[in-house]
Amino acid sequence: MHSLLSEDQAALEDFCKKLLEKAWPLEKAMKTLGPGGTGHSAELWATLVEAGWTGLPFETELGGGGGDLIDLGLVYRAAGERLVPGSFYAAMFAALLVARLGTADQKSTLLRRIIAGECLATVAASEPQATENPKFYTTTAAQTGEGWVLNGVKAFVPNLDVADTVLVLAKTRANGERGGWGLFAVETAWLKGAFHRYSTFGGEAWFELKLDALRVAPAALLGGVPSATLDDFEDVLETATALQCMEMAGGTAEVIRRTVEYVSERKQHGRQIGSFQAVQHLMANASMALQGARVAALQAVFLKAKGRAAPREVSIAKIAVADAYTQATITAQQLWGAMGYARPTGLYPWSERAKVADAWLGTSTGHLRKLAETIGL
Repeated sequence: MHSLLSEDQAALEDFCKKLLEKAWPLEKAMKTLGPGGTGHSAELWATLVEAGWTGLPFETELGGGGGDLIDLGLVYRAAGERLVPGSFYAAMFAALLVARLGTADQKSTLLRRIIAGECLATVAASEPQATENPKFYTTTAAQTGEGWVLNGVKAFVPNLDVADTVLVLAKTRANGERGGWGLFAVETAWLKGAFHRYSTFGGEAWFELKLDALRVAPAALLGGVPSATLDDFEDVLETATALQCMEMAGGTAEVIRRTVEYVSERKQHGRQIGSFQAVQHLMANASMALQGARVAALQAVFLKAKGRAAPREVSIAKIAVADAYTQATITAQQLWGAMGYARPTGLYPWSERAKVADAWLGTSTGHLRKLAETIGL
C-alpha cells in the first residue's frame, strides 16, 4: 500500500505507528475500552496533541500543522491499528465542523483550543427516531432576545462525559421563520444531569442527551446566523466518514497481521495450521477484501482533500471497509478458536470495534441506500 503514497506520506504513517506502539500498548487500550473503562485516555490525548495530530489539517495561523486530509487519513489508519479511543475521532469531527462553519472569532477561540488540546469536543447530531437521516431530526433552536433556546433529544453522542464542548445540530426558528439549521457549541458544564450513558458493545462511551429549554448565548451558533441547508454539515460529515474508513482499514490490517502470526505458530497434528489449504484460502480472501477496501478508503479521502463532493465514493468505501473489517474478525475468530476471546490474547477488542465502526457515521445499510440514490435506483 505504500506504493500509493509519497515517501513523505509513507514516513508519516510509519512514524505514527511507532509513536502509538510506544505510547498506547494494547494493555492500556483494553483497560480504557474494556468493562468499566471511560473510553478516553487523557494521557494519550496529550500525547496526540503534542505530536500535532489534532492540528494536522488546519492553518498554521490557528496553531495547526498546515497539512491536508490525506495526512490526517494516514494518522487515522495508524490509529485504527492500535485501537485509539473514539474520543479522538469525535474531537476531529468537531474541529472540522468549526473550521468549515465557524466565524473568524470562533476559529481563533474554539478551534484553536481543540488543536491545542485545551478543549475535548464532540458532536450531537443523531436522534433516537432518526440515527442517520437529518430530514427527520426534531431538535429545535428558537431565537430569543437573549440568544437561543434548545429543545430535543440527541442519541449516540460519543464521549459526552469527558468532553468540554458538544456541537448540537438543531432546526432553527429565527424572527418567526422556520426552516434553517444551526450547529451550537454548548459547554458540557451546562448539561449536568441532562445525559446518560448507554450500555454499549465494545466499551465505547455513547450517550443520550436531553435538551429541555437550554438557553445559550448568540455566540454559540457557529457562523453567527442559521444556514438555509445542511450542505456544509453533510460535506464535513462525508469527510469524517472517509477518514473513519481509513481507521477501519487500519483495524482490518491489524486483525489480519495478528492472525497470520497466530496461524504461523499454532500447530495441529505436528503442522502449523497456516500450512493447511483451507486456512490459506480464508486468509487470502480476507487480504483481498482489505486491499480493495484500503484503495476505496484512500480514494474517498483523496477526493475530499481536493474539496470535491464524493457521496458515491464515500459510501462505497464505508460499505467495503465495514464488510472487510467484519469478515476479517469473523475469520480470525474461526482460526483462533476459543483463544480469540481469551482476554490475554487481546484479539477480541478489534472484533468489538469492527461492529461499532460499522454503525458509526452511517451503517452499511444506510450507505447502501445512499449509494442507490446516487445511481438513480
